[in-house]
Amino acid sequence: MQAASNLQAGGVILMHDGYQTTINAIPQIVANLKSRGLCTGMISPSTGRAVAPTDTPPGTTTPLPAGSCTATYRTTQQWGDRFNGEVTITAGSSAITSWTATVTVTAPQKVSATWNGTPSWDSSGNVMTMKPNGNGNLAAGASTTFGFTVMANGQWANPTVSCRTP
Repeated sequence: MQAASNLQAGGVILMHDGYQTTINAIPQIVANLKSRGLCTGMISPSTGRAVAPTDTPPGTTTPLPAGSCTATYRTTQQWGDRFNGEVTITAGSSAITSWTATVTVTAPQKVSATWNGTPSWDSSGNVMTMKPNGNGNLAAGASTTFGFTVMANGQWANPTVSCRTP
């Protein structure tokens, strides 16, 4: 999951299906890719490059479905023991009335501060659920951001993020 969280468009990661841990990670990997506007693909036999499984011409974008949202992560600052991250939540092709984002950090990382949202954590302390401060309304295509500080504890992997609407 850590390696997949760093994938960029056109990137490739080799996964072996003989390991239960790999099989168990696939839903989270797919959700993370989807939240960043990426998808699983294949290696083109004609070019040897990674391609998305579609007949859509290159450079064509597909609007987000109505009533949906995406979450995009970026690191904004980094120090010797911690880093700040920012998540941008973007509404799909129609307005949304609320959203919920999930941020997963890699142990032994821990979130030490948050802003522009209302957080809660699972029992491991590694999965943070962020809800909007206020009503969470976003017009079609509009965005909002929230942020957090991660104590790295020697682990510098980017958190994985996803977004859902009620």
